[in-house]
Amino acid sequence: MSQILVVEGLARTGEDGRLQPSLAESLTVGKDHRSVLVKLRPHVTFHDGTPADAASIASILPNALRSFLGFAFEDIERIRAIDGETVEIAFRESSPLLTEALEVPIQKPNGSSTGPFAVTAGAKNELTPNRNYYLGVPALARLQVESYGSVRAAWAELLRDRIDMLWEVAPEALPSMEKGNSISLFTFTRRYQYLIVLNGNAAPLKSAVRRQALNYAIDPGAVVRNALNSYGVPSTGPLWPRNWAVSADAPRFHFDPLTATKLLHGEHLKFSCLIPPDAPYERLALEIKRQLAAVGIEMTPEEVSYDTLSERASRRDYEALLIELISGPTLVRPYLVWHSNGPFNWGRFGNPTIDASFERARHAASDDDVRAAAGSIQQAFMDDPAAVFLAWSVRARAISKRFDVQAEEGRDVLSTIRLWKPAGISQRASRN
Repeated sequence: MSQILVVEGLARTGEDGRLQPSLAESLTVGKDHRSVLVKLRPHVTFHDGTPADAASIASILPNALRSFLGFAFEDIERIRAIDGETVEIAFRESSPLLTEALEVPIQKPNGSSTGPFAVTAGAKNELTPNRNYYLGVPALARLQVESYGSVRAAWAELLRDRIDMLWEVAPEALPSMEKGNSISLFTFTRRYQYLIVLNGNAAPLKSAVRRQALNYAIDPGAVVRNALNSYGVPSTGPLWPRNWAVSADAPRFHFDPLTATKLLHGEHLKFSCLIPPDAPYERLALEIKRQLAAVGIEMTPEEVSYDTLSERASRRDYEALLIELISGPTLVRPYLVWHSNGPFNWGRFGNPTIDASFERARHAASDDDVRAAAGSIQQAFMDDPAAVFLAWSVRARAISKRFDVQAEEGRDVLSTIRLWKPAGISQRASRN
């Protein structure tokens, strides 16, 4: 939570995947997608009091973008301050995906940033308002972050009026929490989705046809209803469905058990699937196992610790993984996860077919080219499936009604926390 309120980027992403100015006042992309001019807001300062001017931003961006983009950073030709308030970023060739990376957090080596709150000196779990924040001083006097061993324990404290907000509520807890009279729930669709990663090098899943059969055999809508208590959005592929470049008629799998059966030609497909030790994954695994069994496919769930899952994934020592991966709302995020050289590809996901489709998006020369590339990405995941996409996860923030919470449609309610105020009571600290 602290990072969300303390650190911000030059831009933030809208629900359609387009960048919206944040620390920047405006972003002007060249017609050939080979440059972007970043006009900074005037008179912005870091928490340490130094100016967030073009020179300081231009000095921070190379390391920030290199860390975020990994190998793709080589496409950046130069980053320079043109004047006190303008930074130019030039690319070696058309690189629309790299422009999307401007959401990367801006933070000085000493940890200082520009967000509405700052970490209180000597107290890592306490935040105080940024008195020089360019959008106005936050109304809350102090935020204290506290950790609990379980959601149940934190929920009990919220009901006892000992804390003011619960950071995140999982689907299994939402039905009971909705009955609370003193609590407001603000749901949002996370930019992560549940999926089954398929290892195309594993013996049972070498055949692309078998992996296609798995995709036809699973009904994402039923997964949401039966495993997530309807708190989820059925997936249609690797890309955020509301992204501006994703067409409503883009290629995608549809639940079709008859086609799944025909593709298997009577073969008995059997594979194992690693799952993390958390409740949502157990329910998801049981529902998926049930659906696959209906077409004669046998999946054996194997629960392992997160450390074991990560270690085995890095060695590609698995047949399938049931996990949650970031996938939106921009195209650059799935690119960094699924490209074989991507910095977030910790499980050696994907294959050459998928690499080629993402490279097409990486070097698109126009918006029409980006749209076409988005379609080719969806098609690549159908031709040579690297996963079965299940559902975008829905979470909620639980907040005491003692606070007047400003919410904006399509955004996480935390994005407006600087505007929250006590509702009819004297101002007090907000505790999470």
